[in-house]
Parts: sequence; C-alpha cells; structure tokens
Amino acid sequence: MRSETRAGIYRIFVESVEAQLPKMNQRTLEDIRRAYPFHRLFFPDEAILAARVERSIVTSMGSQLYPALAEAVSRDRYENVSLERTIEGALNDAAINMVEQIVTELRTPPRRRANPRVPDHETELADILSSRGGGSSTRAVTADLFVEDHHDGPLFIELKTPLPNLDIAAESKRKLLYYLAMMHRQGTTNAKAFMGLTYNPFLTRQSYGHSFTKQIMDMNLQVLIGEELWDYLGGPGTYEEMMEIIDEVRKDILGHTN
Repeated sequence: MRSETRAGIYRIFVESVEAQLPKMNQRTLEDIRRAYPFHRLFFPDEAILAARVERSIVTSMGSQLYPALAEAVSRDRYENVSLERTIEGALNDAAINMVEQIVTELRTPPRRRANPRVPDHETELADILSSRGGGSSTRAVTADLFVEDHHDGPLFIELKTPLPNLDIAAESKRKLLYYLAMMHRQGTTNAKAFMGLTYNPFLTRQSYGHSFTKQIMDMNLQVLIGEELWDYLGGPGTYEEMMEIIDEVRKDILGHTN
C-alpha cells in the first residue's frame, strides 16, 4: 500500500470516529447506571453505553465508512474507480425474464420447491445468455463500487455487511446477474461481479453460515468475504495493513492500546 493511501485510510478512520464520538458522549456512565441497572449484572457500563449507540454507528459504517474505504483501497492500484456507478444496457425480454425467474426460484424456500434451484453462477449465466426471444429493453443497475480497470476485468461490487436479509441478498443477486448479462451482450466477457461482505463474524469462509446469503448466492463465485474483499481490491496484505491502521487510530484518538 502506498504511503499516501495509508494516510488517506487513516484520515477516513479518524473522521469516522470523530463523527460518532458525540453520540457516545450524549449520556454519562452515571446515566447508564440509572437507566439500565439490571444490565450491569452482566455488562460493563462502557459496553452498555456502546450498545445504546451501536445501531446508529453500524448504519453509518455501512453508508459512509465502508464505501470510502473501498474507494481508497481500490485507488491504490487502479485509476477508474467510482462509487454509485450506474451501468445501463439492452437485454432481450427472454433474458430479463430468466434473471427474474432465477431470483424468484432462489427466494422460494427449498421445502416449497418441486425442483429446487441451487445457487450456481455458471449455470445461471448460461441460462440467461442462452435465452432468446421477445423484444429488447434497457436495464440499469448501480454498483456500490465500480473498478473499470481492475486487472481481472470491469468489477462490479455490492458492498454489504455479512448478515444481509433475504430481500437484500436477492436484490444483490439480481443486480449482479443483470450487470454480467449486459456486459456479455456488449462483448465484455471478462466482467466480474461480487457481493462483497465487509467483514466475517464467522472468522473463516468455511464457517460462514448465514442462511440467506447461502440460499441466494453462489458462495464460491459470487461472494468475497472480509479479508478476501479488501485484498481483491487493494492487493495481498491490504486487509492486514488496514487492521494496523485501526490500531494506530485507536491509540491516537481513543487512547486504546489493544
């Protein structure tokens, strides 16, 4: 990682922390002791205070912190990087119907399917690209992160936290399939698209067990998890370097050393 990239990521973390500190300071520890007297049997006062503002902080991380980090990390290696990039293209009606059919079938609980479809990236794309007939319609999908000059091909990323609900997982799947179908129709057969999960509370890919993601996505070919995501964007070692920067910020801003 270049020194200027590292400095930029440091600033992103610092600005994120400083934006959230006022929320942490809205209530004193004495307020917490009075408001949540029984919680103190099980949790430190500081943990109760953090829990009070966790939802707000997590929401801000999803909408601001992760996209900013993904853009900064990608720009360390690539030039044509953008957030909220909309991709448009024409598809025949049969291909559009196939995308919707695939998503609908995967959303249906397996016990209610006569012939259950399982997530299979290569089969899904083949089914879509082989669908012929009907007129032609324009579709548009917006990438959370788009890296046009990624070395593996134009890269479309849906940035998500690791426990998406069924609707979010299904919509991400729909966007990935539309994007790849449109790029193939335009002759760009090396385009790539992934749901990028920003961290992994299950620690390893093998242990990842969130049911909705696994129900909808081909885990091997459509999902990057935690460290995989950041290293795919910034190169090997990017994730570990980001963890080092987090430790620096914790020490410099919060006074924490572990």
